[in-house]
Amino acid sequence: MAHAGTPSADASETRAQGRVFAALCVIYFLNSFIVSPFASLFPVYVEADLHRQPWFTGYLRAIMLALGGIFAVVGGRMCDRWGRKPTLLFGLAGSMITGMVFNVTDPAALSFLVIGIGVATGPFTTAGQSYLINSVPTHRLGLCSALYFLSNTFGNSLGSLVTGVLKSHAWPYPRIGTAMTTSLVLAFALALLTLPGDGPARQVGTTGAAPGMWAAYRRVLARREVHLLIGLRFGITSFWGMATLLMPLILYRVSHSQSVPAYFAAVSLAFAAACQLLTGLLCDRYGRFWPLLLSASAVSGCALALSLCWQSLTGLFALGTALTGAAWAVSTLLPRLINDVAGAGEKNLLVGLGHLVWSTAMVVGSLVGGLLVEAHPAAPFGVGAGLAALGALSAWHLCRRLDSNGR
Repeated sequence: MAHAGTPSADASETRAQGRVFAALCVIYFLNSFIVSPFASLFPVYVEADLHRQPWFTGYLRAIMLALGGIFAVVGGRMCDRWGRKPTLLFGLAGSMITGMVFNVTDPAALSFLVIGIGVATGPFTTAGQSYLINSVPTHRLGLCSALYFLSNTFGNSLGSLVTGVLKSHAWPYPRIGTAMTTSLVLAFALALLTLPGDGPARQVGTTGAAPGMWAAYRRVLARREVHLLIGLRFGITSFWGMATLLMPLILYRVSHSQSVPAYFAAVSLAFAAACQLLTGLLCDRYGRFWPLLLSASAVSGCALALSLCWQSLTGLFALGTALTGAAWAVSTLLPRLINDVAGAGEKNLLVGLGHLVWSTAMVVGSLVGGLLVEAHPAAPFGVGAGLAALGALSAWHLCRRLDSNGR
């Protein structure tokens, strides 16, 4: 009989971790593929079919993202107390209402649906990244993070391509929404059957009752490395929030086509998938410093260039694609950074905190971007270049500090 610590026991554990990781990637691919119309066409739907101004889209996104951040924090404690699988299934169940937004036109009903999407997004994201960090060896975390995010971006890319084809064949938004809802039911069933169950997480190095949620987060927020991680996350993501809102709108206005934003999403996310894989490999081989610094700096550079080329469809496509690749490269490195910054029993907490910062930054970026674009289309990109530069500076300081501490 094999005992823990023997080669056969280690091999068995490695295979089990591999099955968990593979199931997670498949589920995230399917979810991203199915909800891609919401990501690529929702701003266009609001403007073209509902005849609402960009500030209304920004308001809806703000509600969704704010709740996603709040419930990501709650999701971190849900993972600790209930386990990762129940938390992920809770989020995936809430995602089923995403397609319903294309079947309603009343602002109050639309707001209600967006609230539900926001509540579901936080736990779903937190549980997924917690599965990733806890089931992958540290020396493979760069590549596995790339593959994990690759499943998301490839799903979005392929789904956006299909969405563009469907819109080219005059599929109405309600029909697309109904197909989304039906498919998400199947994705939920697959997650229920394939993901292994897990119990509540045990806090390493602690005895007795676990600290309350806010007490646990106060302890984490007292550390300088966490402050720099927040600065990196907020600086880059606040501009990304502007870009994800404005790129579909500006592409639609320049091209006068509702299919072009969907095709842009497909091309840019396919490029981002390649950037993620390359970034993960470079991180595992050479460390996190240069891949992170170059990716963060590229986000700022693309923002500055877009402020000068926003009237050119070719420029928007090329620079927007480069921006998407750089932004997703930064995201690929975040699980490695969270793993390196986290102390004993803090990984789930930091995953939740990271998504709260992401959501807050996306809210700020969406609202500010929606206001600035009405003043001048170049203004959001100019402001975003400065925000992304602050994020790159935080990344530099964080990596220096982790290296000096031997992490």
